[in-house]
Amino acid sequence: MKKYNQILIKDNNKKLIYQLIEEFPGISRVRLAEQLKLSKTTVSALVDELLQENYVIDQGAQVSSHQGRRPNSLMVNNKNNYIIVINWRKDNAEIALVDSAMNINFCKAYDMKNTSDSLGKLGSCYQDFIESECVSIRILGVCVIFPGMIDEKHDRLISVVLPNEKSGNYRISRLKKIIKEYPLAILNDTACFAYAENVFEKLNEDSYIYININDGVGAAIIHDGHLLSGASGMASQFGHFSVDRNGHSCACGNKGCLENQIGEMALPRLFQQYGIKSPRKDGEKIMFKDLAQLVKKGDENAAKLMEAMAEDFAYALCNAIALFHPKFVVIGGIGRKLGDDFLTMVRQNMKSFGFQQFVSDVEVIYTKLGEASVVRGAAKYYMNSYFRFDDMEANQLFCG
Repeated sequence: MKKYNQILIKDNNKKLIYQLIEEFPGISRVRLAEQLKLSKTTVSALVDELLQENYVIDQGAQVSSHQGRRPNSLMVNNKNNYIIVINWRKDNAEIALVDSAMNINFCKAYDMKNTSDSLGKLGSCYQDFIESECVSIRILGVCVIFPGMIDEKHDRLISVVLPNEKSGNYRISRLKKIIKEYPLAILNDTACFAYAENVFEKLNEDSYIYININDGVGAAIIHDGHLLSGASGMASQFGHFSVDRNGHSCACGNKGCLENQIGEMALPRLFQQYGIKSPRKDGEKIMFKDLAQLVKKGDENAAKLMEAMAEDFAYALCNAIALFHPKFVVIGGIGRKLGDDFLTMVRQNMKSFGFQQFVSDVEVIYTKLGEASVVRGAAKYYMNSYFRFDDMEANQLFCG
């Protein structure tokens, strides 16, 4: 047991060193020892291991204004080490190679429409990507971003966004059989967005709620800089908070769910309900940006719909604020296409709902990060939460 604990301590220190090198490219061994309160000998030995294993490269002596020997500059080796990230969505799957410096080096889109077995098709796309794009490079792991809940206890992947398969093929065990060459992490999409906000945007506050408005609606909570309850999507199902108990029936079994009132998939029904003529051709998807453009043009019915959506969102949001009392609410996803008019309406409606002592403390903003942040967030979460330098196996599985 003592030897095992020593191995864990060593691997943890190795990982802390690696993370600092990633965060501060060019950092020296001396600076690493100062930051981590470790001896220079320990740091030097662990850095040497990272160099030998090709996780880190030595850039040579730094330019320094100080006299004496100049310290060497360390960088992560992002030319040889990659994470495969699969962003599984309703109509397509994007598969990306993210290097160990968290840069997206390559991304390929695959059509997922009109398939009777989405998970099987995803496996075919993955094999094509492996054979065509992953020759002669080291893969540290595979992340699958899933738009729903990852229920490891019952071996289920639960989504109301992806096509509903009656045969029950959305199984964690089946996905693991498809991706068996490398360690696999299955992560909720909203959690990945929220984690990206936490590590790449670095808000002034380290406790906030991230709301992902897309076809559906998701939420993740960052508390003291950590993703509450991990990245399984099991901690919160904000999109299925009912804003109208007599409202439209949802696939989850509830009525009047928030995502059926403000999600992009609900727009065709809502356009019809409010008597709004779609700017799209028959069969084309109505998008948030279409509603925003109609409001800008002065369409009264479109403005009424946007106001109703803002009211429902503000009502649900104020209840979440009463539970968690964040300092920020960050709105991400394609819901940002609703624009500043929607955000203004939300802020105005929040004055009429909720516990005002809490609500008045909260700033509601759109994220500044783009849609690709979900991919970088997944890769970063995997490396920070699961990857170990001395204890990884091909068939390892991490859920959320």
